[in-house]
Amino acid sequence: MSERARATIRARLADEVGTLGLGQPADTCLVYPSPYRVGMSSLGFQTLYRGLWEAGWGCHRAFLPDEWAAEKLPWPPPPEDILSYEAQRPIADYRVLGFSVAYELEIAGLLRMLAGAGIPVLASQRRERDPIVLGGGPLTDTNASCLLPFVDVLVCGEADALLPQAIQLCAEARDRDDAIAALSRLPHTAVGERTPGQFAPLPACATAPRELLPAYSAITTPHTELADMFLVEPERGCSRRCTFCVMRGASTGGMRLLPMERALSVVPQHARRVGLVGAAVTDHPELEALVSAIVDAGRGVGVSSLRADRLTPRLVDALARGGYRQLTVASDGISERLRTLLQRKISAADLRHAAELVRDHGGLRGLKIYQMVGVPTETDEDVAELVEQIRALSRITRVTLGISTFVPKRNTPLDGQPFAGVETAAARLQSIARGLRGAAQMRPQSPKWAHVEWLIARHGPEGGHAALAAVRAGGSYRAWVDAFAQLGAPTRPWVFGDEAALARRRGRAAIARDRLPLAAPDGGGETGP
Repeated sequence: MSERARATIRARLADEVGTLGLGQPADTCLVYPSPYRVGMSSLGFQTLYRGLWEAGWGCHRAFLPDEWAAEKLPWPPPPEDILSYEAQRPIADYRVLGFSVAYELEIAGLLRMLAGAGIPVLASQRRERDPIVLGGGPLTDTNASCLLPFVDVLVCGEADALLPQAIQLCAEARDRDDAIAALSRLPHTAVGERTPGQFAPLPACATAPRELLPAYSAITTPHTELADMFLVEPERGCSRRCTFCVMRGASTGGMRLLPMERALSVVPQHARRVGLVGAAVTDHPELEALVSAIVDAGRGVGVSSLRADRLTPRLVDALARGGYRQLTVASDGISERLRTLLQRKISAADLRHAAELVRDHGGLRGLKIYQMVGVPTETDEDVAELVEQIRALSRITRVTLGISTFVPKRNTPLDGQPFAGVETAAARLQSIARGLRGAAQMRPQSPKWAHVEWLIARHGPEGGHAALAAVRAGGSYRAWVDAFAQLGAPTRPWVFGDEAALARRRGRAAIARDRLPLAAPDGGGETGP
């Protein structure tokens, strides 16, 4: 690693508050396959880091080098010692590497880190001296099987309780093979593709014991997406049934509420800003009081997942006192018809009410709304309705529109739906931009990379191998399309959830899926220009 990169690590460590294990040995390194600013914004990653130290095992951290985050990157990456932060030790020297992967596109970072560190990328090619590679993170709730070619063992679902057990088994094992065999006997784990073409069945995802909640930060740092913010999770999961969302209902353990006093009890004295994080934070019945308590203590506040239908004058006032200058809500469906189809339960009246709350509060400057194009059955009439609605809201307050392209995900009722197409999505975005010119600011995301995400999401282990081919070909959009074109249509059944769990998932979930008037799930979709 260059001296410049080492200096960056030292500077970031100097700005951290709460770092654990500096100068202390550890056999485990937790690895995030995105840059530091992203990884240190992950509450799950920080929780596992803190949990291993509390359990007495300890660990260090490593992140994708900033310069390796580019979409295009020549293969192979230049040989480089990717160093842990706590010990500035090459990650190839650790006994165990625990990768936390949030979503499909982070697979590229995982592959670049393994190759750049000199670790065999494929699990089938590793030997006794190589680290044991564990894979986990939010991606295991949706499409864990695409990680199987690269990990020795998958840990599926919420690893709060499982990871310390896994590290203990590794410490007690005679050798690498003995450790992997022991790990495979843990619940919610699966052995990776250690023999080419052989895959273990995916297990059910773990749910963290209630006594380990809430999750909360170990470290605050200014060098993140959420600068100097201490994160805490006052609830986990979601009780809602939005058909596009991987966090819907019981598929990830349902919603687990915690008393506000419990969430407040973990906030350290040094925390200047507190972020309340979760899939459905605004559904917490004590949210107004919780936000007010944080702000009244002289701290700034942030809340993820603001729902327009849950905003009240008191909550908005507390958010403004806590530093908010722009309220951010998600609508997702671009028309009332599509929001009903998606069971989003956010109406045009809810969005108008949110805009009026911003207008009526002198401390707020605008409203940001997240939307997505490309939902199945979407038409030009839906686009026209969005433009009309945003223009109407912009007459109430300043509006910013963040807009992405819909990606159907496994483990949701929309699993198997086709991608809208890069050209179609781009045309929709251009039409919306023309309609909103002079009325609202628009921040679209690239349909091309949504298409790549969809290509990975619809495949299992074979998709992992195609991802490796794409990264080796330089990681351009064309490289991804060409790699997946070799696979053809996926052969796995179109079901809600993992195939092995189909019998348990019949009933409400199947009924909700079957009544959606959507396109036939034939696995088709535009491959893009």
